[in-house]
Amino acid sequence: MGKNEKPIVALDTNMLLNIKRFNVDIFAQARGLLGACEFVVPEQVVSELEKMAARGAKLRKEAAVARELLAKNGAKVLKTRFSGADEALKKLAPEAIVATNDKALKDSVKELGGRVLQLRQRKYLEMA
Repeated sequence: MGKNEKPIVALDTNMLLNIKRFNVDIFAQARGLLGACEFVVPEQVVSELEKMAARGAKLRKEAAVARELLAKNGAKVLKTRFSGADEALKKLAPEAIVATNDKALKDSVKELGGRVLQLRQRKYLEMA
């Protein structure tokens, strides 16, 4: 990352669902930790949100809040050639900080030398 480049935060599905689930503003917290940053989300994550919305009222509300906040915070949807969200996020790991609470994904990102932002105690973000 160059001196004037903003950190990029790539968001996983579970992190986005946690916004409503735990009433936590991950966007504001990420900015608090990292300063001005850019949010990205692989198209596979958006697709997962849409599928989850069909699984019931609670998930539908969580997915709706996630989509609304993605738009409000100017998150860019990235087109990638991967079938799964985790694969797409791992591919972004060298340049982006991956925001997830998925243990397997966190471990994979760290193995690739990437950085992870995780939710602790259901209320605050920290670098893992």
